[in-house]
Amino acid sequence: MDTSSVTPVVAGVSGSPASMHAVEAAAREAGAHGHPLRLVHALSYRPDVFDQPRAAGDLLRHAKAVAERTTPGLRVTTELVEGHPLNGLLRLSRHAALTVVGDGGLNDRVCLPRDATAVQIAARAFGTVMVTRPMRAPHGPVLVGVNGADIADPVLDYAFEVAARRRTGLVVVHVGETADRMNALRDAIDARARQTRVDANFCTLSGDPSTVLRQESQQASLIVVGARGELPYHGLLGSVAQTLLHHGRGPVVVVRAHRSADRRADTPPALAGRPGESR
Repeated sequence: MDTSSVTPVVAGVSGSPASMHAVEAAAREAGAHGHPLRLVHALSYRPDVFDQPRAAGDLLRHAKAVAERTTPGLRVTTELVEGHPLNGLLRLSRHAALTVVGDGGLNDRVCLPRDATAVQIAARAFGTVMVTRPMRAPHGPVLVGVNGADIADPVLDYAFEVAARRRTGLVVVHVGETADRMNALRDAIDARARQTRVDANFCTLSGDPSTVLRQESQQASLIVVGARGELPYHGLLGSVAQTLLHHGRGPVVVVRAHRSADRRADTPPALAGRPGESR
């Protein structure tokens, strides 16, 4: 397949062991979907550090070797951008099939640092984002949290596609909602399960959505949620996504239904939404 005109998977490279896990995950995703991979490292010039560009180039070459070893035959390119990594990744996310970043140790923080690069990318990117973990994910099913709103369609599509590709089960979790909407959601799940031949288990639970999904996701190999941030709320993350980024064991994918391409990537940083702003 000629991937020269196909939108790439974009992965941030920081040099930490955790970022190499992100490179590996990005290489697998790119290879599975037939996308090229673009590895990006941001360089902020410091007069007290000798030969930064050379060190950055060495880092990108190492990351490229990791990606090519993970997915042989994958087309991998590298890019060195100046400035803060957030700005470069946001700009590149405009035309990315998927943006992949390491979590930067979110599990180890007492409170979720809303200015962390991973959190800001998840909130403000112009497409779907994967936040990886430094440790290996549990060998469980894919878990997706849905709320029955319009965002559920692309979220379910993504979760079923990933589960089918990985040949694993899918757990669809919904917390609360009325019976008529639940019937429509169940029908949508059943239709996708037949089409993809995925063994899907639909769970309707009660309680606080953030707490419930945190508990249910502990053995998930991948956690999929929808973004709070469609226009005019682009730049916000709901409490569920915040909680899963902070406490989830496995990698988290934040699915954005429609790209907000008319919004500038260089707008001032927006904090993630406060708990309680989730749908």
